[in-house]
This record gives sequence, structure tokens and C-alpha cells, in this order.
Amino acid sequence: MTNSNLKIIFKIEINGGVFMRKILSILVIGIIIGGESFAGKPGDTAMAFLKLGHGARAQGMGGAFVGLADDINALYWNPAGLFQVKEREASFMFLKPYDEVPGLGYGYLSSVFPTNKGVFATSISYFGYGKEDKYDIDVLNNPVPKGTWDAIDMAICAGLSGKMPGENIGFGGSIKVIYGEIDKSDALGFCADAGIFYIPNIQGLKIGAVIKNIGTRIRYEKEPDPLPLSLKVGLSYKLPKTLPPIVVVLDGTIPNDNDPYVCVGGEYDYRNALAVRLGFKSGPQDEGSGLTLGFGIKHQRFIFDFAYEPSGELGNSYFVSLSAKY
Repeated sequence: MTNSNLKIIFKIEINGGVFMRKILSILVIGIIIGGESFAGKPGDTAMAFLKLGHGARAQGMGGAFVGLADDINALYWNPAGLFQVKEREASFMFLKPYDEVPGLGYGYLSSVFPTNKGVFATSISYFGYGKEDKYDIDVLNNPVPKGTWDAIDMAICAGLSGKMPGENIGFGGSIKVIYGEIDKSDALGFCADAGIFYIPNIQGLKIGAVIKNIGTRIRYEKEPDPLPLSLKVGLSYKLPKTLPPIVVVLDGTIPNDNDPYVCVGGEYDYRNALAVRLGFKSGPQDEGSGLTLGFGIKHQRFIFDFAYEPSGELGNSYFVSLSAKY
């Protein structure tokens, strides 16, 4: 996709008015910066760990959270939604991804700080690949053990969200410093997310959009690879109070290293104490599709969440989150 043939038409009429031209600005800027990056194929990008979702709550709903983004994990899914967070909160998540691949583990720690000027959030994430044996070839072409090697990925993120005065429109963004290490090679890079969030005058409806991972290419000891850039648009709808406490979510994603895919899900919240979640994702192409399941338990100021997600031939993934408001 080239910038010259990129055309965007985004017009939604709500209550007789044209829905915000401003919602285009961040998306257009992100796509222009990404440029040719949307022409990639599976495996063409580096730092794939940036695609791993944060928060077991969102994963239980199929990874559809861009148009809801109402808790601490909005920093990852859509930083513009952070303005909905009203209390300080800290969260830790552990992910056991792809259980058919031994040695993998992912940890994520985040905190959010609402202020009079906006909502500020930070996070640090770490992905470990485990140790693997290393071999040389002798003169008879036989493998000879040569110790072990390992690999890690890390990211430090800071984000900020604010709301336009007198309007239900939120803007937000985040910047990330990313570092990767494979055996004796390492790489450093930078990227950013930019999003927008809108609550129209339709009870229960929310709409969001975000460009993720706009940034530098990553070079180890070969040609540099782009980051996993993606455009995400989502919406959520909470049923009226006269009906069961259910929220429905839907996301659409256009990535630069896979075919476009959609995620859909729902959450039933029983007395703000027990939540049950169900979702479905049609991609990404290289991870597979399928149902997701999850639940959450709230006790006073603590929240525990769990989610299960299929990952095709790679196995299944399990997310565990623990959050506390303070």
C-alpha cells in the first residue's frame, strides 16, 4: 500500500450530525508514517512480543478491547481510553504462551495515576524464550555441543490520556523503549501508540481507534526488520440497566504482517463481584483462530482475572492477572 493510493472515508452520522472529523487525524498520521509497512507478510516483523495482549480480562473477550478500554490495561489496547480510569491502580499479569513451545514466559507490570491534568500510566514487560542448546559442526559433519543460548525481549512504556473539555472525546498516546537480545546480539528501538476514544450520545455505546507500534526498524546482525504495526478500530455496547449486566465488544485489526482479522466478545458482570467472559478471534493468521474463555473475581479493592486462548499449532495460552486499587 502506497501513500499515493491511500484513501480513507470515515463518516458516521449520530443524532443527525456528522461524527467527528477529528477521529481521522491520528489514524491518517499513523498510516502515513507507517507507509509501506502495511505491505508485509507473516514473519516479516521483529519484536513479535509487542502483539501479546495485556490483561486477562481483555483476552477472555477475544482480545477485543479497543472500544472499551476502561481499566488499567487501556495503556496497551488504546491509551486514549485511560481517561475513564478514576483511581490509582497497579496490575501484574503472567502469560504462559503457546504451551507446545517449552521455555516461554511473559510478565507485565503496570500502574496508572489519574490527575487533574489527565491520566498517566506506565508499564514494563519482559518476554523470556528459555535456554536452547547450541551446536557446532566438526570435520565429519557431526553436531558438537557448544553450550547454550537464550533470548529475551523487554519494553518500557509511558502513556498519557486526556479528555476534551465539554466533550466525550478522549485522546491519548504512549511511547515505548524496546530492547531485544538473541545470544550475543542485541537491538534497541523506539515506538509509539496513538489513539482516540469517543462516547456518543447513545446510552452504553463507546467507540475507539488506535495505531500501534509506529517506530524504528530493528536490526540485529542482518537487514533491519519493521515493527508489528497495526490499525485497530473497536466498539463496545453495554446493555441498558433494565437488562442483564452485559457488555459486548468488537474489534477489527489491519496488521502489517498478517491478514486483517476481527475479534468479538462479551462480559457478564454479576453484582460487580464475579465476571464471566467469552470471545472469538479470527486471527492473526500465523496464530490461529478460535474461542476464548475467561473469568474475573473482585474482592474489595483487589481483582483476579484468568483467560484461556487457543493459538493453533503452537498450543494454548493462559493469562493470569492480579490488580489492586490504592
